[in-house]
Amino acid sequence: MTVVSIVLPFLNAERYLAEAIASVEHQSHQDWELLLVDDGSTDASAVIAQAAVRRDGRIHLSTRPPGSAHGAAVARNIGLEHAVGDLVAFLDADDVFEERRLESQVDAFRRHPDSMVVYGPTRWWYPDSEERDWTEPMGRLARRVHRPPALLNKVVLSGRGHVPCTCSVMVRRSALDEVGGFEPFQLYEDQTLWVKLFLRYPVYVSEFVGARYRQHDESMSARSQQSGEYNRTGPHAARAVFLHWVHGYVAASGIVDDSIDRTLRRATAVNDQDWTGLSLADRIVLVALALENRCLRIGRRLRRICRRSARGGAPTSSRR
Repeated sequence: MTVVSIVLPFLNAERYLAEAIASVEHQSHQDWELLLVDDGSTDASAVIAQAAVRRDGRIHLSTRPPGSAHGAAVARNIGLEHAVGDLVAFLDADDVFEERRLESQVDAFRRHPDSMVVYGPTRWWYPDSEERDWTEPMGRLARRVHRPPALLNKVVLSGRGHVPCTCSVMVRRSALDEVGGFEPFQLYEDQTLWVKLFLRYPVYVSEFVGARYRQHDESMSARSQQSGEYNRTGPHAARAVFLHWVHGYVAASGIVDDSIDRTLRRATAVNDQDWTGLSLADRIVLVALALENRCLRIGRRLRRICRRSARGGAPTSSRR
């Protein structure tokens, strides 16, 4: 069987950590190692992690050195340094894997041996209000291998599809060895790795829902949205920093591709809300893209309303 290394950083996650660890232990694919990385917790998270290590020899615990840089990117990179698996997956402490998460993606790599990355849709999970749950629609992206830099342009830069959640991505270790790990961003640290990978490698997009992304007010994305630093669907300062980094990274990579230059130019104009330097062709593309995204958002809202009406407001099971 294929060994999968799962990197799970945590910081004061005592409310959720045990459930995340259990979701790995209950996987149908059992040839895995779980790399827990303590990013400086002061609650009972470390006690929960230590108990898991004593319980299962496949679970290992690392601790960020005191006084060193911290954050999700740093903690994940510490985990990557210790990973021995041929494939690497990621899980945040407040999210969970579905039972066949690893099995499904290991099988996808077997069926698509040229792919270096596999990801699929994630269920956005509201544990206290599950009628609000929704699953990312993959549309025509699913069941296909995408050659680079198609997903960099279409998904990461243009937003024509959901950027993969960290808990739904699996990567060949050889690709990580070549491009390195996550960049230490406060936000967008996950997308820095997707940029590196989507720029260079074929990616298979699955239709299998393998993870649940917990929605709660204590998460980094929720706090950032409340502060105005982040906006999932609109312009914001953190995205401007990210796009500037993408521009520099692509330039330094030596990879020359006019499609990336065009898409970056348009993405920057949209986020800066300044179309001054755009050509007529760029403007037409952006207007069409805005209309497409608006129609997709309306369609998603209508589907959610229909699902809630069909359920009659009653809670549903948290698994599919």
